[in-house]
Amino acid sequence: MEITNEVLDKVFFNDGSLRDIYVVAVDLTDWQKFFDLILTSPWDIVFYKDGQATVYEQTNVAHFFEENENHRILMSININGVLINCHFFSKDEIEFDLEPKEVKSVTEAIAVFKFMRNLSKILGKESILTGENTPEYPLVTVKSDGTMHINI
Repeated sequence: MEITNEVLDKVFFNDGSLRDIYVVAVDLTDWQKFFDLILTSPWDIVFYKDGQATVYEQTNVAHFFEENENHRILMSININGVLINCHFFSKDEIEFDLEPKEVKSVTEAIAVFKFMRNLSKILGKESILTGENTPEYPLVTVKSDGTMHINI
């Protein structure tokens, strides 16, 4: 499907809620594959610990789950001006959120979808983009081979 303004309106509509990206049925090995992708990407990455920007030298993703036991850890990935925030909530699910109002054009939408394709391909798993906290209603599904279906 071609990415058009209609897709922007139906996927990234601004109703005050976030959009979530999920990859389910993962483990720490999958998390590490994702993290290795991030470390070698051209994207700007900022880590936050309890809301304060911080620098981590760690390359082992398990460290962030250990830190998350006593602190709130967030990794923010800037892709073409869209901040995709990664939360370390669960070892068996990778979850991101983003502000739909940051997706202002087809260019930003394509960047988000490319991120999802990279994620799905590297993990060999499906990724979905949904309304906030509604994984049962995917707006966009990306299969492990990178094929994408927009559910509008």
